Amino acid sequence: MNDEIKIKTLTPLWTGDIDGKCNKIKETGIIGSLRWWYEALVRGLGGYACDITSNNSLEKCDYFRDKDRICDACRLFGCTGWSRRFRIETEYDKNGFNKSGYNSKQELRIKLIELFPLSDEQKWLFKNTLFLIENYGAIGGRTPKKPQESKTLGMDYGLTQIIDYGKIEKWDTYITKKDVENYLKKRKNAIGKNNVKDLFNFKNYWIIDDCFLNRIQINQLVGRDDDGNYTENADKWLGGNIGESKKIFSFKTQRKVFGYVRDENELEKLKSKLIKIIGREKIDFKTGKKILGDLK
Repeated sequence: MNDEIKIKTLTPLWTGDIDGKCNKIKETGIIGSLRWWYEALVRGLGGYACDITSNNSLEKCDYFRDKDRICDACRLFGCTGWSRRFRIETEYDKNGFNKSGYNSKQELRIKLIELFPLSDEQKWLFKNTLFLIENYGAIGGRTPKKPQESKTLGMDYGLTQIIDYGKIEKWDTYITKKDVENYLKKRKNAIGKNNVKDLFNFKNYWIIDDCFLNRIQINQLVGRDDDGNYTENADKWLGGNIGESKKIFSFKTQRKVFGYVRDENELEKLKSKLIKIIGREKIDFKTGKKILGDLK
């Protein structure tokens, strides 16, 4: 079955190559983003998703080592010994690129080709992964690039709008969220592993609309000085380092800030810090737990 999704870029989209250029859309860059958000959704609904990027082979799935304990992200996106269940093909304007990547306000078509039949649970999760990316996330190899103030503002990347879901529009109607949660929890129990706490769990996601944090404010939030060095009481996990996934994403053009932490306690601490840094008594602080609760 072939299913086509039509997407409009709201900011430039970057799926660069090893030379640091982006003059075509690389399917691997799209799939990598899809997997990252899919894993977060699986964890947020009580399932287990392994750490596929870990240097420790025991922390990621391997069909040859244990075919019965493949996590639900790997069951769709593949792992050692287990093929991805689908592939994608992209169509886009070949002249729609500049040094910032694929331009904003361009159309991108993604054709999903099932290589193996997908289960109703996988279809529900995939459709809602697309929904979360469109409304609460971003895709591609770059997201906001070191946002500054005024003239030294960094570039925004990766925000999209889905114009048409195609046949995928109905993928979350074949089964309910409760069915998916029950399935994921049974699978997690059968696998017998717990999620790595540091990994993205959508339950611990947060977003503030109509808000922008510049680099100075982000440094204040994580505990860096004006030179970008960590202070004594810094939150080094939240601040991150080169080669690690970002935990805070701030967009100037669409005015939104979102990110994730590791548990509800950190979520409350972060909210208190944000209120002080933004300078408002109240902020529209929406959590992943609330967003997941609204899914059907």
